Amino acid sequence: MDFSGRVGGGRRGGGGGGGHRNVDEFGRERRDKPHQRKPYDRPARGGHRGGHGGRGGAHAGMGPVGPIDEAQEIESRLSSLIVKVGDKNTPTLQNNLEALSVVLEKDCVKHELTVMRTFRQCVLELPWKVTVYSTLAGLLNAKNSETGEKVVALMHAVLRGSLAKGDWSSVKVLMRFFALLVGTNTIAASSLIGMLDTFLAPLGGGSARVSASNSCYVFIVLSTLLWAGRSLREHAPAELEQRLELAAKYVQAQAASNQGNTLSTVFHDVPPKGPNALVHLLDVVCAVAGSGWKIDAIYAPYELFASEFAQAKQHELPALELPTELPTELAATAFYTPSEFLQLVPSPPDQAVRKYVLQDFIADTLTQLEGNRKDCGKCLMQIHGLCNEDVCSVMTAVQHPEDIDPESTLVFEYMMAEVLFSFLLQLPEGLYREMYYTSLAIELRKTEPVVLAGVFETMVENIVARVQFIDVECLNRLSNWLAVYISNFGFQWDWTKWESTASEPVDSPKHRFVQETLLKLIRLSYLDRVRAMLPDSYSALIPAKPPAHNFKFTVQAMDERTRDVSVAVGRCLKSKGTVEQALAILQEHYSKWADVDDEKRQSLAREMLVEHVLLLGSKTFSHMLNAIEKFMPALQKFGDSPEAKLQIAQVTEDFWLRNPQFFAITIDKLVNYRVIDPSTVVAMLFDDGHVGSWSRFQYWEILHNTVKKVNMRVVQLRGRLAAAHAAANAMADDGTPAENQTAENVEHVEATLAQMVQEQRDVVVSTARHFARLLSSSSGASGELDRAWLHGRFKEFLRTYRVQVVENASALESEVFTAEASGDVRQAFEDVRRLSAA
Repeated sequence: MDFSGRVGGGRRGGGGGGGHRNVDEFGRERRDKPHQRKPYDRPARGGHRGGHGGRGGAHAGMGPVGPIDEAQEIESRLSSLIVKVGDKNTPTLQNNLEALSVVLEKDCVKHELTVMRTFRQCVLELPWKVTVYSTLAGLLNAKNSETGEKVVALMHAVLRGSLAKGDWSSVKVLMRFFALLVGTNTIAASSLIGMLDTFLAPLGGGSARVSASNSCYVFIVLSTLLWAGRSLREHAPAELEQRLELAAKYVQAQAASNQGNTLSTVFHDVPPKGPNALVHLLDVVCAVAGSGWKIDAIYAPYELFASEFAQAKQHELPALELPTELPTELAATAFYTPSEFLQLVPSPPDQAVRKYVLQDFIADTLTQLEGNRKDCGKCLMQIHGLCNEDVCSVMTAVQHPEDIDPESTLVFEYMMAEVLFSFLLQLPEGLYREMYYTSLAIELRKTEPVVLAGVFETMVENIVARVQFIDVECLNRLSNWLAVYISNFGFQWDWTKWESTASEPVDSPKHRFVQETLLKLIRLSYLDRVRAMLPDSYSALIPAKPPAHNFKFTVQAMDERTRDVSVAVGRCLKSKGTVEQALAILQEHYSKWADVDDEKRQSLAREMLVEHVLLLGSKTFSHMLNAIEKFMPALQKFGDSPEAKLQIAQVTEDFWLRNPQFFAITIDKLVNYRVIDPSTVVAMLFDDGHVGSWSRFQYWEILHNTVKKVNMRVVQLRGRLAAAHAAANAMADDGTPAENQTAENVEHVEATLAQMVQEQRDVVVSTARHFARLLSSSSGASGELDRAWLHGRFKEFLRTYRVQVVENASALESEVFTAEASGDVRQAFEDVRRLSAA
């Protein structure tokens, strides 16, 4: 087959006409069907793009703006070929791979950088096509062992780099690729065994303790064995059995260690068993081993080239090294074992292996393309194209998708949605920000508006059907997801299915979920619009009036002398008076109040000033920021003690009683400007006046914002200190005055860091103390439901900030989690310590 015309970019004559032929990547006549173009239509990251790189481009050698560099066009087309090969399981895939290997082997000499770069990115970013790219690598090696050696060396270098960075999702994808290279005779079975032994070495023959790092290593080993088992059974059966037995022994120990640990359990209507992905994965691996290590979910083209691979040269791989040092802020959470995929719709039990394989590819695609939700959405909808026949049904490919029964066949769209919601609800923490999963769902629905709208609605309804058993944090995440999702599609949702919610208790999970979702929708639009789309039965779930402030000093609610103060302060602020003028007015008026003591006068003046500053800034967020900035000196002066700071926070809460969004933002700004401290926010949130309201989401939003701000500040200061030390070391041999200045800078950063670390400790310990006090007291909640919400938020706090909890474990153990604390409080503390073991 002649590829010179396509690769070289030249014209190819046809018949006797001598005209330009519209041919495909392999020189065949192209039929103009725009609807068949692949959604993933870009070269590798960093590759040449340009208007001439896609299908159906301009005539070779000429573009819309002039001559095209021939080398660039060749590289662009090579990249496009590598990206697009194997998009679908078609009868021509074998011929396409053979033809592409010939092209790459020929052009790799001149365009090695482009070929290798594109190949690397395709292996990482298109993980479901691993059988295609491992076959292509095997063919390149069979045709030219030097080219094959370069491919292997490149991917091994990428693997080492991923290990050094702690990029475990990429490590897993790359290890799967190397597992399949054994089947193409590109690397020896002994090389793969050596790589697996690197991950198993910390287990110490099966006697190692259960830890996050060891669980991560075993997860990678089992994921690799799933694909390497068939080749290893043939070339190294004893070694395969030994590694599988060692991994299984660890999984059993890990399952026993986490038995009863509810911190990582999404739904509590099943026995708690902690992170259970390893148990499920081991079951899948054992099932595949029992069937002769054959995986039939995805087309495996390497089986068609057995004769070519038999003559290929094998390459040895250098030893791997596990990371020994990780950044301080990552060390405790750097090792990751994903949770088991949630089953949210029924599926055939006898298809468990196929379902896991496909969902594993979906999960890998979701993680590897996290940086580009549009590409990710397009690629996710391509995965089923490489499935073998009758493996799964595709709702978007049939005329009547409603006729597909998920209990009798795997449904691709349901599997994809299950993975997305498993990531969204993942505990103890999600891999990425919640908004990634929301924006990805939005992109997916845009590609298939009708089918995927129904799929996502089914998922949400099935989760809400188990809402009384769901973890509190997961319910919060689902509410956030649903509000943003609905707001992107005209606020359309079938609210009639949840009409009975209004009659349920206010603290019931379903009532709270629906109400909080509606409140978020009001934030994203406005009250009248949300009210218009709801049935009348929802009137009790939304505010009667739009969000507004709750200014205390109205004319009707004041006595005469208080009105005089309020009017004077109000006029001063509205006429752009200065801080000094406002303070003088307060001093002048309250000094005349002889019937109250100095402390009371100070408290009244503080309340008056805060109310009027908040009123001045109540129009918009910008107005609020400007008002706080302008009167920051006065606010700081009045906040001269913990009690005074607490009063400022409580006045702010009362002012924004009917506007939770402004309340959260104002508190955040007051903390930023050091008007109040993080410990002040904690004291305000756990005030006894909030008993009976622990189900409200707004308090916990503020708590998380505050704690995360403190943690971020500590991380930033540690970075500054490291930079300051580096600068000091660089000048150690220089006796110039600049050295003294650098030393002073180091001391200043160290002092600031010590102060922030102490503040971090105070916040963690005080928050835990408040939780323990309330949960251990009969008056800490208004009933069983209220206490259940509070306990759920307690577990959320422990697992979210488990790094800081473990760092302060000694103080917490001696000051908070004592014998006086209730049993479930102490148990949650022990569970988080087990969860944080590394």
